[in-house]
Amino acid sequence: MSDLRAFIQNLSVGRASSGTLAGLRMTPDGALYTADVALAAAIEGRIFGANSGVVTTPAATAATTAITNTIASHWIRVPDGTVIVPLYCRIVVEANGATTQGEISVLTAQNDIGTSGVAATVGPLSLNTAGPVTSNCFARQIATASTAPTNPAELTRFSFAASAVNQHFEWNARELGIYPLIRGAGTWAIYIGGNAVSFYAQTVWAEFPEGTLS
Repeated sequence: MSDLRAFIQNLSVGRASSGTLAGLRMTPDGALYTADVALAAAIEGRIFGANSGVVTTPAATAATTAITNTIASHWIRVPDGTVIVPLYCRIVVEANGATTQGEISVLTAQNDIGTSGVAATVGPLSLNTAGPVTSNCFARQIATASTAPTNPAELTRFSFAASAVNQHFEWNARELGIYPLIRGAGTWAIYIGGNAVSFYAQTVWAEFPEGTLS
């Protein structure tokens, strides 16, 4: 009978370069991490989230703001030396004015679109509340004039009617089987156009040192 053993190492995980042999890793109950790499990253503290708007206070676009690639509504800035894997985002349109149909674009970019805006309402926060890893990324919201994205790859697009209320939109990497990697400097961004849109946005991503995925 074979005897398969692995290391129980949940926090402060070491990472070797490409082509290097490394020991298998498992949970304390003996489950190999190959079963779910996202769970392994979560236990390690490398799954992060950020919110625009929280509980009873939404974020809001300016009145009658057409969607444009120089005004992001919520975005994650990925610095050089870091790579993120977008996993999930959700946008809730709480209200939209009567004059303009709304639209949402979720995209990745091969540049840092900048800091023109304010810090996100919440985050980045590790979704492992006791996780020892701190995100290197910056979460921003409500840009006034961010830089246009370089080589934008649109992951999804949504539209909503004028006078829309309480409409929910989601993008889920696991359900779609699409796992983009954003290497710094880069950006994961949500753009919202409409008439004074009140919204909540949540983004969730896995984050690693870029060299470990080379």
